[in-house]
Amino acid sequence: MARDQDLPATAYVVLGLVSIRPMTGYELTGYAERSIGNFFPLTRSHIYSELDRLGRLELLEATEIAQETAPTKRVYTITPAGSAALARWLEGTLESEGRSRNLFLVRIFFGHRTTPGRLAELLDQFEAAARFRHDQLAMMAEKLADRPGSAFRRSTAVFGLRHEAASLQWVTEMRPVLLAAAAAGGLPPHKDG
Repeated sequence: MARDQDLPATAYVVLGLVSIRPMTGYELTGYAERSIGNFFPLTRSHIYSELDRLGRLELLEATEIAQETAPTKRVYTITPAGSAALARWLEGTLESEGRSRNLFLVRIFFGHRTTPGRLAELLDQFEAAARFRHDQLAMMAEKLADRPGSAFRRSTAVFGLRHEAASLQWVTEMRPVLLAAAAAGGLPPHKDG
């Protein structure tokens, strides 16, 4: 069996999600998208790959359930060994997150090479996406507010809500500055780089 530290973070995320309740891979994909996907996106292929790995390592157990009108489904349950591995990971030292990549900000950084019209489109798209995520997270936080035992999951939705509010505030504040700079022809090249 692999040592816990040999597993990637995605494996522990899948273990954690299955620890909430037994699920099929399909259910897990949908639940991950609606919950943890707001801050730790997982693709369908990531999830199924981790389900296979965790099953081989006996950290998850799969039960096949026959269905009359659909193919047999596999329901995954966390095993005692899986619960212990998840607990060790949660209690362990948090690995450095590092810096994330943000192509929107890269395009803004090089905004002096962008037309004013394209810059306005980028800002509009960014604002619309942030507003959509903000509204979705607000609904989620409100929905979880009255559920006993949801404080931990709700807190992540509130974090995302605050992050999106900051993004909306940023675009409101910076849009006129950026559009004025673009209309003036951008910034001249800096002498040292």
